[in-house]
Amino acid sequence: MESKKVLMLLGGTWHDFDGFAATIRPVLEQAGYAVEATYDLDTLTRLGELGCDVVLLYTCLTEQLEDGRPATLKHSAAQIAALAEWVKAGGGLLAVHAATVAGQSSPTLRALMGGVFVTHPPAFAFTVYPLHREHPITAGVPAFTVYDELYVQDYDADVAIHAVTIDRGVAYPMVWTRTEGRGRVAHIAMGHGEEVWILKPYQQLLQQAVKWLTTHFEPLKG
Repeated sequence: MESKKVLMLLGGTWHDFDGFAATIRPVLEQAGYAVEATYDLDTLTRLGELGCDVVLLYTCLTEQLEDGRPATLKHSAAQIAALAEWVKAGGGLLAVHAATVAGQSSPTLRALMGGVFVTHPPAFAFTVYPLHREHPITAGVPAFTVYDELYVQDYDADVAIHAVTIDRGVAYPMVWTRTEGRGRVAHIAMGHGEEVWILKPYQQLLQQAVKWLTTHFEPLKG
């Protein structure tokens, strides 16, 4: 049987994209997936031609840089439309960490991913807790502590939350999923640096997210 193909799309600011690819690519390959990593955002217009099963977005496409200059790297309208249609037709989208930043400049991407990045405090150690109601992405994953950026995000009512963290009495979603037409979307908020990428529970989440995204299903008729 031919391996499912994961397209790992990288690029943007403030993150070690090469480091993420170098660490996570073998993790997914060990789970039986064929992985292609690229910085070419235009591959989103050729997903069917490339035979992709999952698009893994590890990007940070912000509207402006820290010094106030506008960012030059951003999704085009054609790329966004192609990705949304591909997912709707049955593709799988895994938005990791800062991928939700792009939702700030694209209502379509925000709706597709199920939420959008708002802010984060300086990195600190916090614990990620899978919810009692088990999901295939979190199955067998214990609570684990990360030293990471805690992402505060606006998220939509149609997402299903599978893991949270708690900071100063408030719970924040760390893993969520949603469906889009015949396709599936998952978001894992953790993952700024190697301190997180090398953790076995984190790697298990990524492997199981890809498996869930590539599992055929028929959405309920409304």
